[in-house]
Amino acid sequence: MKRAIIATVLVMLTAGAAHADVQLLAVAQTEITTTNEAGQEVTTLAPAGKVVPGDEVIYTINYVNRGTDPAADVVITNPIPEHMVFTKVEASPDGAEVSMSADGGSEYGAPRNLTVTDAKGQPRPAQASDFTHVRWILQEPLEPGAAGSVSFRAKLQ
Repeated sequence: MKRAIIATVLVMLTAGAAHADVQLLAVAQTEITTTNEAGQEVTTLAPAGKVVPGDEVIYTINYVNRGTDPAADVVITNPIPEHMVFTKVEASPDGAEVSMSADGGSEYGAPRNLTVTDAKGQPRPAQASDFTHVRWILQEPLEPGAAGSVSFRAKLQ
């Protein structure tokens, strides 16, 4: 049975940036492929309203420093929505550190270094279906007026 859900996005801004005037705007989009008059396939992005199993959603977090001071220690964390399986990081600013969590956001690391406990109580390498959060740490202060975006893809189970 196919089940439709509405894509949701929840992002968190932490550390020193929480005291600056850094604003976030999160969007969820899907790719729509159509054929133009010339017979060429054209892919565009559209808001992800209802999605069905197998659909891939692109979660993008746009950020901007609206303050008058640089924002240091900017950390953007996005939980992977329930019933979605992480597929890849789509965009990251130059020099940003990207890490994943497989334990609900308690600990982060490179995907190859994450482990989870299997049904027998034994550790095993985490797989994409185990990831619960994506986190970006901006390595440079975000100057006043500076803006950018981060994004990842996930597929509905």
